[in-house]
Amino acid sequence: MSRAFSVIALVSVATLGYCVYFDYQRRHNPEFRKSILRTKRRATKKAKLEAEQDKTKKLEELKEKLNESLIVEPLPTELAEKENFFLNQVTVGEQLAAIPGNEVDAAIHFYKGLAVYPNPQGILDIYQRTISPEVYNLVMMLAAIQVPRNVANILGDSVASLSVGSVE
Repeated sequence: MSRAFSVIALVSVATLGYCVYFDYQRRHNPEFRKSILRTKRRATKKAKLEAEQDKTKKLEELKEKLNESLIVEPLPTELAEKENFFLNQVTVGEQLAAIPGNEVDAAIHFYKGLAVYPNPQGILDIYQRTISPEVYNLVMMLAAIQVPRNVANILGDSVASLSVGSVE
């Protein structure tokens, strides 16, 4: 018992000594303070760069999934088809949004519903109130990646010309 106590006491004293040394260096050594600040800045810059790379990667993945989805199931052009398509897409989107991990797929279905809905402002208001913020943000990202034609008509020609692509 006394040997274990001695080891614990030694480790505690060493840790306390290091803390006192670190605090003394931090308070009295300007080079040490500068090195701490440099390390902190590097870590902040690295975290910011990684977050930006993650966002870019996520946008690329979203764009790829959206394009694949539009190739597999293109948007209808007839009014009667659009109504059924809209109802189907919103229903599937709601079902997928209820399952954790399917947010991207749900957002793609909601985006397709937005692309064929005649009043995009109204449906975006409904989406904002009814679906989770994460899925809504994904829908908005998808709309920024490929602006649906009905949304581009509302925003005007200047915004439509700036978009990556437009969906009919």
